[in-house]
Amino acid sequence: MVHLADGVLLLSIERLKGERSERSLFHVLNGKRSATTLQDAFFYDLEPIFGLFPYTKYDYEKLLASFEKRGWLNRSSFTLTGAGKMLASPEAVSELFDRLGGEYRDYTTMTWKRLSLFVQTFMSLEHERTFYPVQADRLAERWVKQIVRTEREWQPLIHSFHQELETALEEVGDPYATAVVYRFTGAFETGYTYEQIASLLDVDARTARLYFLAGWNALLWKLPRDAKLLGFAHGLSSERMTLSARESYEQFSAGRTFQQVQSQRRLRTSTIEDHVVEMAMYLEEFPLDQFVPLEQIKQVEQLRDESSWALKPIFEQIDGISYYQIRLVFARLKRGETFV
Repeated sequence: MVHLADGVLLLSIERLKGERSERSLFHVLNGKRSATTLQDAFFYDLEPIFGLFPYTKYDYEKLLASFEKRGWLNRSSFTLTGAGKMLASPEAVSELFDRLGGEYRDYTTMTWKRLSLFVQTFMSLEHERTFYPVQADRLAERWVKQIVRTEREWQPLIHSFHQELETALEEVGDPYATAVVYRFTGAFETGYTYEQIASLLDVDARTARLYFLAGWNALLWKLPRDAKLLGFAHGLSSERMTLSARESYEQFSAGRTFQQVQSQRRLRTSTIEDHVVEMAMYLEEFPLDQFVPLEQIKQVEQLRDESSWALKPIFEQIDGISYYQIRLVFARLKRGETFV
């Protein structure tokens, strides 16, 4: 039996175009925050699934073996067969894939933990019932305890939360909205498991989990900026750039040179280069010509096969350019800039 969750994983392989290895995808699925993995996710449109499939090596190997056994995957080239491409191609697969929001998972996950635990805690206190926390996360528990102890008129605020959730869920739509609603735990009813939601939606449990993740991610971005629910995201960052790259960026912004930043931070040249690539990937504006001569920027754009993000063919055709410089140009091309 084929499920949407299988389609999502097959589509991730399809997007790699046979240019990256099985291990590259393993690290993307597990959300490894190394420069190479972040770049793979960025260039090959895999950010929505970043860190959302925390497989062990054993389970990942079993998954790929099952794909190969079912005739969907050529492992020697890490590309899909015709049958695999057909399963990855439905619009429902790409729609689910692109809604998942893996690049924001730290932000969305903690916001959900806080809100779901708050709802359970508040409802249980209102009805004087004891309960086992629905979230086993000390940071979330501590945060909710502090909020609940605050002296305030809760009923109007709870009413606002409910209205904001209802409005956002209507915009998110089914099946995503249903998957989110049934995950909440109250004073008398426990939130549904993914298996129970799967039965409700007539899908498998893995797909039900993806519906929930996609639904919750979409809901947060549907909320207006002054929504009271966004108080549950207080202090959390939705930034994609790593903290270390952000620190280097702040030093560059203060006017320091590459060598000064490297000296100040006592990091290797390659590490600072990776930070600069992150800046090129995520910043709205980036001074590319300070790192790559304009003539080489144009050459990279002209020589690049529009369907590929492979570095080597470019490197072999331009004298004096480095892989680091090609990544920088690719990052800006990926963002839609042109130089020719």
